[in-house]
Amino acid sequence: MAGQGIEAEILQWVDQRRGQVVDFARQLIATPSENPPGDEQAMAKAVGDRLRELNCGSPRIASRVAHRPNLLSSVVAPHAGPTVLFSGHLDTKPKGRDEDWLIPPFDPVIREGRLYGLGSSDMKSAIAAMTYAASAVGSVAGELGGELQLVFTADEEAGGAFGAKYLSEAGLLRADVALVGEPSGHLTNWEYLDVVSRGETCFRLRVRGTQMHSSISNMIPSVNANLRLAAVLLRLERDLKVHHEPHPFCPNGITVTPGVMMHGGIYYGILPGEAECSTEIRVIPGMSFDGVRRDVEAFVEMLRHEDPDLRIELEFEAPPLDWIAPVEFPTSHPFLEALETAAQRVLGFRPTKGAFPAWTDARFFRDIAGIPSIPAFGPGLLTVTHRPNEHVATDAIIEAAKIYALAAVLFLQTEH
Repeated sequence: MAGQGIEAEILQWVDQRRGQVVDFARQLIATPSENPPGDEQAMAKAVGDRLRELNCGSPRIASRVAHRPNLLSSVVAPHAGPTVLFSGHLDTKPKGRDEDWLIPPFDPVIREGRLYGLGSSDMKSAIAAMTYAASAVGSVAGELGGELQLVFTADEEAGGAFGAKYLSEAGLLRADVALVGEPSGHLTNWEYLDVVSRGETCFRLRVRGTQMHSSISNMIPSVNANLRLAAVLLRLERDLKVHHEPHPFCPNGITVTPGVMMHGGIYYGILPGEAECSTEIRVIPGMSFDGVRRDVEAFVEMLRHEDPDLRIELEFEAPPLDWIAPVEFPTSHPFLEALETAAQRVLGFRPTKGAFPAWTDARFFRDIAGIPSIPAFGPGLLTVTHRPNEHVATDAIIEAAKIYALAAVLFLQTEH
């Protein structure tokens, strides 16, 4: 393990640049990268320029299409050793309605120790922290062995086809372990160290009714597809049984969300003849697509048996939304001990091991590139992301930079 001298040097290096780290996070927030529509060029340039200013590797672009760049850089130690990969995504969700923001989404300000703006928690602060962490590691690289890679991806918020999926399929990623800096707090910063990310399966239920002139719908036999679908939705929430075994890092199990999207009806004067709803299920390790599909099919068959006149169809989404596998990081991996030790040193405690409720780019790193990946450990709160007035504690940004740098040093000095 690294000596106390190197640890202290790393922590001091970050402390001396506290203002720079926070200002860089502000710069990134002020650089729009909403997805959709999707264009990370300005973000990639801003991060690449800062890496060059910090003499931190040789940033390079890898892209499937020019306006969806991924940025890669490395700090290489002079001695042989393992490779650790730190990753964050350059894009954000769309801002939504401007009037819902008390502070303009691209005009980041600090109030009461919080930095406000779109992407502040998800996850431009983590990118700023990783950038400075890599530079801190570079300052002591002569005493290390191996390599620290930075992989900042495009398109995470819309599925990753131009980002982590592309990089993994193209064979551009090689590492012994990866860490994704998604916000891992729910109500407080650093609440969890997410060694699991839940997967997802999505399906649609379509109900057929009687399309006809609505003015006589109470005079002749007819079926309002929207009303029939509403009854199906209530049954879906109450009676769908999806079997799964308990998992130690997923105490809340799965999440079933009926009706995330709904469509039905044509216009006034027409009785709805067709209605459709979409449902998602967040799944945990140990579950399979075949098992979940059997449970959903059994639910639909139960409804048909109870009401032979019910015309209902089930359709699972096309890949990849039919089945996104959950990710689980091996708790015996030596990088986890390095990360927990770094957190203890910086925070004064070891965060509880948990599960990220959604999926992250870790699924591509693990399933395609074959890299064991920690799905989420980063500054910010998941509860303020994807909504107006997103924010992050400025202290958490600095803590992240210290934890990332210290974890890399501990791992790259450990014999494997």
